[in-house]
Amino acid sequence: MAELTKYDLLINDLSSLESQASILISKFKDTFARNIELENFLAETKRENMLLLQEITKLENEIQKKKENGDADLFNSLTLKERDNLKVRLQNLISKIDYHLSS
Repeated sequence: MAELTKYDLLINDLSSLESQASILISKFKDTFARNIELENFLAETKRENMLLLQEITKLENEIQKKKENGDADLFNSLTLKERDNLKVRLQNLISKIDYHLSS
């Protein structure tokens, strides 16, 4: 009878270990999937950052050209529509930067 009890204890311990291993495997799979998602998000963010840097460089070059051409007062020379467009673009860029910083 004592042998049967030891056997039952051993089976219970093995069952417990099996369920713990199963939980750990599930957590590993979830963590691995989340890691892949984060890597994809990081790659997309880097691409977007590169595009934004290129756009900034392009705009800086345009400003430099305007200065060289004698248009020292660049922002006052913009039409109302151009100013509104510039405001919207700057607000969008600021929103993207805020989003990425808060992530």
